[in-house]
Amino acid sequence: MLSKSLWLKLGLTSFFWAAMFYLGQYAVRFLSAESVSAWRFLLGAMVVIPLVKSTQGIDIKGIKQHFIPLLIMAIVGIGGFNLALFHGLQHTSAMNGALIMALCPVIISLFGVLFGESFSFRQMLGLLFGLAGVVIVITQGNLANLSAFAMQKGDLLVLLAAVCWALYSTIPKRFIKNLDSLQVTVATVTMSSILLSVYAQSSQGDLLRAVPFSAVAAIGLMGLFGSGLAYIWWNDAVRSVGANTVSIFMNLVPIYTALMSVMLGQNLTVVHILGTVFVLIGVSLNTAKTSKPLALNEVK
Repeated sequence: MLSKSLWLKLGLTSFFWAAMFYLGQYAVRFLSAESVSAWRFLLGAMVVIPLVKSTQGIDIKGIKQHFIPLLIMAIVGIGGFNLALFHGLQHTSAMNGALIMALCPVIISLFGVLFGESFSFRQMLGLLFGLAGVVIVITQGNLANLSAFAMQKGDLLVLLAAVCWALYSTIPKRFIKNLDSLQVTVATVTMSSILLSVYAQSSQGDLLRAVPFSAVAAIGLMGLFGSGLAYIWWNDAVRSVGANTVSIFMNLVPIYTALMSVMLGQNLTVVHILGTVFVLIGVSLNTAKTSKPLALNEVK
């Protein structure tokens, strides 16, 4: 069962990632998606490195021992996720993108089962409730809106982003042993920041372009909260309770996004309230303690 502190941290993580939709949307007016992603993680590394160094030091030996899975997490889970998502949202509707990203918990759970994590009926029920809540919000309570759903280039890129994030979330518990979650975070964020920076400058050439202070502030908030604190808290929770349990909190992102839209002037409807209730039920079911978990290696 999740502790109150993990509940709070995961809830805030979802909030930070929802806010990044608006911050990123503003930042890409001045820089390419590649450079925005690079600066996001460069700043995130500037937060994570001093924090880890002051609290427990950098475990160079442990990072070297797990270099391959950490590198895969950096390339696929951070670099691949951000680039696929940013470019995908340039070619698909918000409805399609949000619905596909809502599949993250399901994909994470499937990877988790394949990698040997336990998965109970209660958790499956929680995933279904969470996904139902997201669909309610995205379709505005009218499932007929799903009839317009079609897989295009942008949809496939967003789906690829969801798969990348699923891999990032399931690799640590299965392939990284005796390495603290802070070490996982500092290694993956630092490596991805370097790789993204090199790629952004070589492909777009605008990494060092001068931008207005407002854009700097937007990128700074994404780096501090969306890449620094959020990744620390997410990895800590994954190592503590597993990706299956943590993944359901991804469904809070579109709910927070809807609430932010209300704060920006849109009306709060029954659909928003009903969708939020479904997602919260899903979170509660998925994070509650279960007595008979099911693991793939237990199936005869």
